Amino acid sequence: MQGEIRPLFPAGALVRYVNQGHQPVSIADLKFDQSDDSSITSSTDSGVNILEEPRFKKLTEFINECITDYLDNIVSYKYDSYTIVHAWVNRAAEGNIQPMHLHGNSIISGVYYLQADKSNAPLIFEKIEINTSPYLAISTRKQTLFNANRMAFPAETGICFLFPSNIRHGYDIPNTCGERISLAFNVMLNGLGKFYYL
Repeated sequence: MQGEIRPLFPAGALVRYVNQGHQPVSIADLKFDQSDDSSITSSTDSGVNILEEPRFKKLTEFINECITDYLDNIVSYKYDSYTIVHAWVNRAAEGNIQPMHLHGNSIISGVYYLQADKSNAPLIFEKIEINTSPYLAISTRKQTLFNANRMAFPAETGICFLFPSNIRHGYDIPNTCGERISLAFNVMLNGLGKFYYL
């Protein structure tokens, strides 16, 4: 017998967008802050919205289309407008990692791959742990959407992922196929309406 599955309050939607018109963007002149740990990805200043630079104009148009689709058709939020509040470029040499993390002061986060190979370390998402007392850790026979603690998605040039900012993500598997360059960004909503719902 097989039942009809209905997802029950999923943690959030990850949406993968493909940029059919992807064009390389020169980043040779950008300044990257090196981490104290040489295995960790280096980044441009996250306090500066790099998407405001003219070189990213076409890419910004694509990213805005993705954000509008995500907000209007996936999560159907009621809002007046949105703002990309942070945007920066990450550069990962072979052997680099990006420790698992989440993004504060934003609603939606995204990553666009300027340069990546399917063989690179995948982008990993971790399930938010809900501990109750008593907490039972139950073994599983196979991974499903309903019992998985982690999910991984290939990083590829011209791919954009959007997801809720409070979901932990990163790649703790070392990058193995050359340099990986991504553009990360955070989105806030303007005009959220009521403070609470009854």
